[in-house]
Amino acid sequence: MSAAAIVVAAGSGQRFGSAGKSFALTSGVPMAWWSLAAAAEAPSIDEIVLVCGEHSQAAALALLDVFDSAKPLRVALGGARRQDSALAGIVATSATVDVIAVHDAARPLVTAELFERAVEAAHDFGAAIVAVPISDTIKRIANDVVRETVPREDLIAVQTPQAFRKSLLLDAFASAETSGRTVTDEATLIEWFGHAVHVVPGRSDNIKVTYPSDLVVAEALLEARRR
Repeated sequence: MSAAAIVVAAGSGQRFGSAGKSFALTSGVPMAWWSLAAAAEAPSIDEIVLVCGEHSQAAALALLDVFDSAKPLRVALGGARRQDSALAGIVATSATVDVIAVHDAARPLVTAELFERAVEAAHDFGAAIVAVPISDTIKRIANDVVRETVPREDLIAVQTPQAFRKSLLLDAFASAETSGRTVTDEATLIEWFGHAVHVVPGRSDNIKVTYPSDLVVAEALLEARRR
């Protein structure tokens, strides 16, 4: 079976303060470079699609010009919603691809091993996410008052990559389009579609860069890996 990695870098970056967040310099290279490198290193990944927005298309094409990969690597233009961008990436993959691994470029600390775990589980179960247990105490509030402390034993924090059989993902996207449903990640779409999603271990350092302060943390972790 063949697998493709879709690295989504089409977000608006409103909370970061820059529409080009995924291409902000991170330890000397555009942030998206790190995700492309991890996907290129993963044995299970046969091709890679970098999905960008109109605001970042020039940066994406410039990155591809200098990124050295033996695997096919192409750019696709995303849409207004996350699911539009993910679907654009899927459509850009080869007809021979059976499994799709979707990853956020805003998680530059992803590893090849995480791609491997997600793709292997998707081969076996059809849908898989990487996640870590929640360590903080979680409380439900209303009007700034605590109403309930939520047991955390069966709670997880979901990360990317998320991997799925391509046919399942396309069917779910088509159904969501027909029903007018919008989702923020592919696993939620698959859950709504009625298919079970398997969970595999993520990494606590696979953080998402949302705010500028997150970038400082990500760079420190990347530099620590180099030592």
